[in-house]
Amino acid sequence: MKMRWNVLGAMVLGFGLVGCGSTVGDACTTDDECGSQGICINEREYTPGGYCSQSCVPGKDNTCPSGSTCVSEGAAKDVSACFLKCTNSAECRNGYRCVGGFKGNPASICVSGT
Repeated sequence: MKMRWNVLGAMVLGFGLVGCGSTVGDACTTDDECGSQGICINEREYTPGGYCSQSCVPGKDNTCPSGSTCVSEGAAKDVSACFLKCTNSAECRNGYRCVGGFKGNPASICVSGT
């Protein structure tokens, strides 16, 4: 029984933004478009068209929805944010590419193609 609750808790955490209809990396113009815990990163050169995310704890990817990683100072100088993980640019939305080592993060993530 205890394992079932652990699995259920992990699923709820993992769905994060997904359960609200948007996922990390989706286009946005306001925080409201990114779900109840989401933020819209829309004033950075690496997030044209906006980028749904949520704040997180650097080095703790479990504070991000499944399939994303926590990037230190990803949203602002003092705000870390979740970014969509990728293995190639085809996994990123149009205008974005898969980049390794962004802001020192070990995972490859989807950011602007510029």
